[in-house]
Amino acid sequence: IGASGDLAKKKTFPSLLSLYLGDLLPTNLTIYGYARSKISSSELRQKLRPYLLSSTSEENEAVVDEFLNKCHYQSGSSYGDSESWQGLDDQLNSWENFVSSSEGIEKSNRLFYFAIPPNVFAETGDAIKTNCMAQRGFSRMIVEKPFGRDLESCKDILGRLGRHFDETNLFRIDHYLGKEMVQNLMVMRFGNLWMESIWNRNNVQ
Repeated sequence: IGASGDLAKKKTFPSLLSLYLGDLLPTNLTIYGYARSKISSSELRQKLRPYLLSSTSEENEAVVDEFLNKCHYQSGSSYGDSESWQGLDDQLNSWENFVSSSEGIEKSNRLFYFAIPPNVFAETGDAIKTNCMAQRGFSRMIVEKPFGRDLESCKDILGRLGRHFDETNLFRIDHYLGKEMVQNLMVMRFGNLWMESIWNRNNVQ
C-alpha cells in the first residue's frame, strides 16, 4: 500500500526482489500495489525497474523482469476508497481461484504492508476490513512507524486498527531497530562502565 511512493520503490520492492532472488518467496506469490497515482501495472513496472536493477548485479536482469511480471497495480481515489479496494479484492480472488484450480492450493493468505503516512493508516485498515480480507487464509497488516504525530494520535490510530485486527494479525515495526547503532546498544551499555552506571532501572524511567 503506497506502491507508487519513494519508500516502495527504494526499499519495499528491492527487499522483495532480494527475497525472490534467494528463493525465499512462494513460487505462486503475486504482488499487488495500491496507491492514489493514476498509473497502470505496466507503468508501475517501468517505474520500479531502474531501482530494482540498481539494487542487484547485472546478470540478474532477466530475474528482475521475471519478478516484475508478478507485480500488479490498483489505483484508488483515496486509501479509504471502498470501490477500488473491492476491485483489488476481485483481482485477488481471481488469482486465488486460478491457483486453487491449477495447483490444488486451497489456502491463500494476504499480507498488507502500509508504506503510507500514519494519518491514513486507520481509513486504510477500515477499507481492507470491509472490502479486501482473505476468504481462505489469514489477512495480516504491517504498519511502520511513525504511529501518529503524538501520543493521542497514536492511540487513535492503533485503537481503530485494533477494532478490526487482533494482535496475531497486526504487526508494528520500526526500521531503525535494524540500524547498527541500535543493535549494538547492549554492547555499548555493558562495555562502558560509565554508561552502565546510568543506563539501569535506578536512573531510567
